[in-house]
Order: sequence, then C-alpha cells, then structure tokens
Amino acid sequence: MKSNSNGILSLVSLGPGDFSQMTGAAQQALQSAEVIIGYQVYIDFITPLLRPEQEIIRSPIGRELERAEQAVELAYAGRQVAMISSGDIGIYAMASPIFELLQQRQWSGSKPEVVVYPGVSAIQASAAKLGAPLGHDFCTISLSDLLTPWPVIERRLQAAAWGDFVIGFYNPRSKQRDWQLQRAVDILQAYRAGTTPVAIIRNVTRPDEQIDLTTLADFDPAVVDMFTLVLVGNSQSYFLGQRIVTPRGYTAAETSNQETAEKMEASVPQEHAQEQWGDGLYPLTLNNMRHVQAVVVGGGPVGQRKVEGLLKSGANVRLVSPEVTATLQTLAETGQIDWVKRPYQSGDLMGVQLAFAATNQRAVNKQVALEASNAGLLCNVADQPEDGNFHVPAVHRQSNIIVAISTVARAPKQAKVIRDKIQVCLENVTVEKGQ
Repeated sequence: MKSNSNGILSLVSLGPGDFSQMTGAAQQALQSAEVIIGYQVYIDFITPLLRPEQEIIRSPIGRELERAEQAVELAYAGRQVAMISSGDIGIYAMASPIFELLQQRQWSGSKPEVVVYPGVSAIQASAAKLGAPLGHDFCTISLSDLLTPWPVIERRLQAAAWGDFVIGFYNPRSKQRDWQLQRAVDILQAYRAGTTPVAIIRNVTRPDEQIDLTTLADFDPAVVDMFTLVLVGNSQSYFLGQRIVTPRGYTAAETSNQETAEKMEASVPQEHAQEQWGDGLYPLTLNNMRHVQAVVVGGGPVGQRKVEGLLKSGANVRLVSPEVTATLQTLAETGQIDWVKRPYQSGDLMGVQLAFAATNQRAVNKQVALEASNAGLLCNVADQPEDGNFHVPAVHRQSNIIVAISTVARAPKQAKVIRDKIQVCLENVTVEKGQ
C-alpha cells in the first residue's frame, strides 16, 4: 500500500473486551491503517477486524516503550499506523509514552497527524455492571510500582482515603507484586467502615467475566490478579441487591430538609419555640442512619454509651481508641463496629457525618472538635458540650414513638429521670400509622 507522505498515527482504544463496546470510530481507524502495532494478546483479540494485507507488529508485555518508538518512527516515515490498547488508550496505556516520544522529537503538532480514539475504560465498564458505584467523586490508582515509586503511590492512597473518594484500583496484584494491595486495604481500613462495599471485577465484558461482591472487612487480596479491577466504595456507598450505589445526594437535598422542617413546624408552635427550647437550640431527628458513618473517639464508659446509642439507630460506627471497655471489644470482635486501635490522629474524621469526642483527655477532645468544625461536621463533645454543635438527649423508644429529653447538656442525670417518668406514662400507649 502506498504511504501517506505526512503520516498518520492513530491511537486506538479497544474498550474493555467486547467488540460491541468498541466505538465505530475506533473500528474505522483500524480498518484504515496500513500498520497495526500492539501487545500480542490485543492483536489476537482484534484479528477478525483486520484486513489480510495489513502489516501486523506484535510485541510481548514489557516492551511498551519499544512499541511506542516503532509507531512514532513509522508515522514519521509517512505510514498510516494504528497503535492499540485495551480500555481507553489514554488511561494507564500507550498514549502517554507516545506523546513523550513526540515531545523529545519536538513534534510540531501536525506532522505526523496524531488522532486519539477514546474507548470505554475498565472502570466505566465495571461501574455499568455494578449499577451506580461512581455516583459521586471517584479516582483511579494504579498499584504498579514498576514506573512509580511506592512512596508516591502510598501518598496518593492516603489522600484518596482521607478524601473519601470511591477508588478503582488498576494493576492491583501480580505474582511479583503480592503485597501492595494488602497495604492499600490496610490504609483504607483506617478511614472506612468494614462494611464498605468492595467489588472484584475480572475480565469485564469478556466471556469469562467474573464479578464478586464483598466488604472491606472480608476482602481477600489473594483472589485478585492483573486481569482484575478492584472497586472500593466511599462512606456513603451501599449494596442494593447485587449492585453497588454511591448516592449523589439529590434526594436528600430535595426532600429531607423540607420534610424535617415541616415536621418541626407542625410539632412546635413558632410563638413558643424560643421559650420551649432555649436560645440557639433547634431539636431534630436524623433519619436514614443506616447510611451514616459515625466516629467515636474514646473507648471508655462514655464512648461506650455513644457507640451503643449509635448502633441502636443503625449507624455505621468506627471507634478510635488504643484501649476499650470489654463491651466495646466484644462489639468489635463480632463485627458490629470497626475499632481503630490507636490514639486519635488528624484525618480520622474524613468520610464521616457524625463525630463524638468522648475521651478523658481535654486536649484530644478539643482537637476533635476543632477538626470537626473546620470540616463542617456535626460533633458532640462529652466533657465540654459548648465546643461541639450538638448534644445527645436522653431517649425513650417504643413502637412508633421516640421521646427525647434534653436539659441542654447541663443536667444529663436529671434528663434520664424525666425520661423514665415519661416511659411509665407511655407503657400502654400505641400509635398506628395515619392516626
């Protein structure tokens, strides 16, 4: 075939592994090329799409730079070249080394012509299979330290965990790299609940596709290989059947605030609100607690009371404390809470909605309160309630009734006495829906 004197270098994305997921433009680029260059496994995959007269250059794994150099040389020589990669060629693939070589040659931007054909990436295909795991902020991290020093990767892991991103792990594990994924899990477990959804997706969209769902606590890195993408949810992600959902927040923003306001207005006449509740206080009830991540700092009796109350509401609880009561230890051992066995440190509040400072150390509680305030979180401070922005009332629960008694955090024992008296009055009271 006669060469084009200007040369064309097409960077073609093959998608995740099913021809139906490859774009029409990418298939057309393959058909138009004189020379096809790629990893031998990918060449075998696209063989049914190629013409007999096309020149095919296969190369083994580990020869990425050599492939890139061949493609650039041929394009500069005036050939029409297609460099292929699975997924999207711009994501952990061949586009980057190609452009690095072009920079070294002081490429003009036009000769040879370079066209990038995007594709469905592994994380996009995996997300589609899972439902809506990428509904909020997310990132991808490659755990391969062949080209990136591990300390750099670990800093990124810490930042992503601290920032509560949904994370997609590329190149998670190989025979030679068998410890990095476990280290990543250890980092995440310091920030996220053991119930955090995890998906293990192998060979997505291919005939031998396999998808397994588990949790951060039960995840076993040994089942993962280089053909696998591991997706870890954030603090808001949850299972829905065999799917994973990370809420965007529209429903809560549009309905929860309005419903709460309407209920409060109906139950407390405006003209008596200040008289009943005191200056600067506004009582409310939090709903959908099963999707709330709370952290309790302090493993003594006060921390235990906070944990027990949160568990009754259905919240996900992470406890940060070097030592805990026997009851809290049992809750941790039975998987009802996540225990971070160390003193509190900066960053422990990332990814949570409720914070409780319940240690017997004023300096620690003050640090928790300050970091919660800076992050805009709801925070309860046991030893100095005014440092926080909410306090926990004495609560009586029975079928369809919740009664909360507060003495504005000034006399909690008296609040419990009042609660117990009310409980006696409500022993024979029932509430039916619609009454």
